[in-house]
Amino acid sequence: MTMIRIKLSEEIGSDLGQRYLIEEIFDDMDCNSQKVLFDFDGIEFISRSFAQEYLNRKMMADYEIGEVNIPCVVKKMFNVILKNNDYDSIY
Repeated sequence: MTMIRIKLSEEIGSDLGQRYLIEEIFDDMDCNSQKVLFDFDGIEFISRSFAQEYLNRKMMADYEIGEVNIPCVVKKMFNVILKNNDYDSIY
């Protein structure tokens, strides 16, 4: 299985504030990968728009996407978005 690990703090920084940043990462990803692992280590902030776009892209992807090292601030934002969209909390 081909896997890509993306450390967001190295690719973007500790502040995940702009939706277009995650759009660019997904758009530039190798479509041949079977699994992508996003590493949230070092993340201090995530905007609602960034989190919404990330979760939308994750749900639409035709490959497996996972996360590691998710800080509480990110988990809380993911759960807010999932709750507002009538999805069960998974974080």
